[in-house]
Amino acid sequence: MSHDLKNPLTRREIMIGGGLLAGASVFPSPLLAKMPFAKAQAPGFFRRKLGNFEVTAVLDGDLELELKLYSGDAAEIAKLSAQSYQPSPPRAHCNAFAVNTGDKLYLVDTGSGVLMGSSLGRAVENLVLAGINVDQIDAILLTHLHPDHFGGMTMEGRPVFKNAEIYVSEADAKFWLSPEVADKAPPEMKQFFTMAMDAIKPYAHRLKPLPKNGEIARGVSAIALTGHTAGHTGYLFASEKEQLLVWGDIIHNAALQFTRPEITLAFDTDRTQAAAARMRAFDMAANDKLLVAGMHLPFPGLGFVERNGTQYRYHPDFWSTKL
Repeated sequence: MSHDLKNPLTRREIMIGGGLLAGASVFPSPLLAKMPFAKAQAPGFFRRKLGNFEVTAVLDGDLELELKLYSGDAAEIAKLSAQSYQPSPPRAHCNAFAVNTGDKLYLVDTGSGVLMGSSLGRAVENLVLAGINVDQIDAILLTHLHPDHFGGMTMEGRPVFKNAEIYVSEADAKFWLSPEVADKAPPEMKQFFTMAMDAIKPYAHRLKPLPKNGEIARGVSAIALTGHTAGHTGYLFASEKEQLLVWGDIIHNAALQFTRPEITLAFDTDRTQAAAARMRAFDMAANDKLLVAGMHLPFPGLGFVERNGTQYRYHPDFWSTKL
């Protein structure tokens, strides 16, 4: 096989040539040795542009959410789950999202830290692997005060995000950070109040009021989506002609709740409100062609919503080497 400089080798010819040389060698090539198992997953981050903003999704891990936790006909729920090839019992990803506007670096939720077991707690690690210095995060926008959303804020009582201001809804703060409410809570619930109080305490001097609906900064707005908790909040980011709705826990199981938005979860504080908030978020996303980000959508948790009669379809975002 010969070529001159005017006719460079094609990729196919290079591959064929390499194979011939390897096959002709007297000694076995190291490339032909058995490959050991990697025994480790790839880093969990995904990046894309939003107008002039840059969005980085980071994976905290996954957790089990059994089908019995969802409302509705058990047989139909099992069928919908099986049709989507979900494991049994199903598992849900936990995601967080960093948004760099050029002026500020925001982090929406922080993952679970050490609060919820070994299958979770990787959000901060994946932020670092994505090249994000946690000391440069200007503000944490909390969707609500459940431990898989705030647990990454603290480590052994110390703040992980040393320079970040904290935004959380007044309704969630009044409930989860209240010793009086905690005292009246059932015994099995008290630990969740303690977790929230311990996570927020190191940031007490940096808590900022969150408008129920309104602008936090240019291109960043809070959207009330109450129901999952009393103060459950989404965040709308807008740059150029593009918009991203980070909707928190609007979805816990994509296989069930896009097809049947009325299906709710046992952890919803107000199931009627939670279902209504889901419909509202779906309609916003479909009507305005918003990019959506969900904490429990399959990682990286970014995509688009299409209305299909009384049901909806989810279209995951496309991974590209180009930002």
